[in-house]
Amino acid sequence: MEKGQHLRLLIVESATKKPIAYATGLQFHLSATTEDSTTKDTTDTTGLWNEYDVTQRNGDIQIDALIGIGTDAAAKLLGDIIDGVSDTAIDWELAVVGGANNRVVSTTICTGKGKLTNVNPTGANRQNASYTATINIYGPVTVAS
Repeated sequence: MEKGQHLRLLIVESATKKPIAYATGLQFHLSATTEDSTTKDTTDTTGLWNEYDVTQRNGDIQIDALIGIGTDAAAKLLGDIIDGVSDTAIDWELAVVGGANNRVVSTTICTGKGKLTNVNPTGANRQNASYTATINIYGPVTVAS
């Protein structure tokens, strides 16, 4: 059983994989919209079951992270995430990691493309400043073998 700190989102740029710096949470969501495709030609001996066709797939990735000050060339900071909010698809990888700062990939779970669509920094009085961001998945998700 893996612990949450070992599940990381990496942004892939020119074959370099960069994790989200100071990440505190990650949610990966995939869903499919279906439509009842049952007809009189449907083979069901009991006549009780509907058949469904997938008409749409979608997904998103929610990122939670602390706002770090300074630079970290090996990871993505808030400024990098803000710069990525555009109509350009980015490559991402969901992986199990370990090693120094939990940044060494041991197992790739899945990969794909997405568009950063939402960044929300929050700074409450006397608390760590943080942000959330959303990547809308764009195109197929490839599950690693």
